[in-house]
Amino acid sequence: MTGSAMLGAGLFAKEGEYPTSPPSLPLETDWPTAHLPALVQHKANLVAVYSRSTASAQSLVTVAAGLGVQTSNIGVYSDEQKASNQGLSDLLARSDIGSVIIALPILVQPAVVRQCLAAGKHVLCEKPIAKDVQTAVQLIKNYEKEYLPRGLVLSVAEQFRYDRAFTFARNLVSSKIGALRHIHARVWGNIQPGDNKWYETEWRKSPGFQGGFILDGGVHFVALIRYVSGLEVVQTASLFQQTYDHLPPLDTVNAGLRFNNGAAGSLSFSFASVKGNFEFIFVGAEGSVTVSGAGDAGQRVTLEDKEGKVQEEQVIDGQGVQEEVKAFLQAAGSGKAEPRAGAREALADVAVVESVCSGGGKVESFL
Repeated sequence: MTGSAMLGAGLFAKEGEYPTSPPSLPLETDWPTAHLPALVQHKANLVAVYSRSTASAQSLVTVAAGLGVQTSNIGVYSDEQKASNQGLSDLLARSDIGSVIIALPILVQPAVVRQCLAAGKHVLCEKPIAKDVQTAVQLIKNYEKEYLPRGLVLSVAEQFRYDRAFTFARNLVSSKIGALRHIHARVWGNIQPGDNKWYETEWRKSPGFQGGFILDGGVHFVALIRYVSGLEVVQTASLFQQTYDHLPPLDTVNAGLRFNNGAAGSLSFSFASVKGNFEFIFVGAEGSVTVSGAGDAGQRVTLEDKEGKVQEEQVIDGQGVQEEVKAFLQAAGSGKAEPRAGAREALADVAVVESVCSGGGKVESFL
């Protein structure tokens, strides 16, 4: 079996969480949704790990051992001069590594993606694909010109498009409620220093990218809107602000949306709200579907008829990361990318976030 490598030893690589329940986003209860447990679950052949420091990279190996993995053959790579194995270039030179999973900060990731593709590796990288549309377009054009023809896979780890609850909601929307007329999303949380381990990462405290948490978390929620509805956002009009000094440059955005079928809607994302919420409402001509948080149990999906009577309701453990990692391993094995993890899908998410973070306007299509 061709080997896989993990690049980055941060929180999501090892622990993972599902940022979908009030009152505090992301949720402070650990979920088995991180990349490493998902790789173990699907019996991937993990042969190498990389991080800036040896201690950080070794921490991944320690977690793997705790998950029952035989770790004696896992190579540990870092940028430290005295490391037994040297940095990323040495890792990528290994012929027994066919795929990499990248969980690195937003500003670092595109260059590392290019480096991995140039080394002939299939890539699963974290969302967002880049800090802005321009950077993402450059990366995707490079991939499509140079590496896609060589059969290399570039996937983006947007687990919301693999979440079982959201897939169930998508099927209801497409078959039970008629033509979509309104779509509304509300995601509110309250991020405070010392209370949220995601905030304590330095690159999130001082983001060098648009939107701050609105970009980092917002692409998830835009992905949910687009995936469940099956529609594209073509125009936005927004108001945005920074409420908390510790959440630059923005922590709140409220926007009107126009979709490609003519439907209208709204989104309200805030990481500076003392009232928590996680709710997505899809209203059709014949009924509605609501997706809402159900705490540790997962997500609640509710189907109502046009009189407002509940026709069906389920609470589903989405397992999005497990599903996305499984799909990537299969794609790497076949050399055929899985559409839900496509780079242009991830670009479309960034395009909507960029639009609402800049006051709105026409949203360019990249699909």
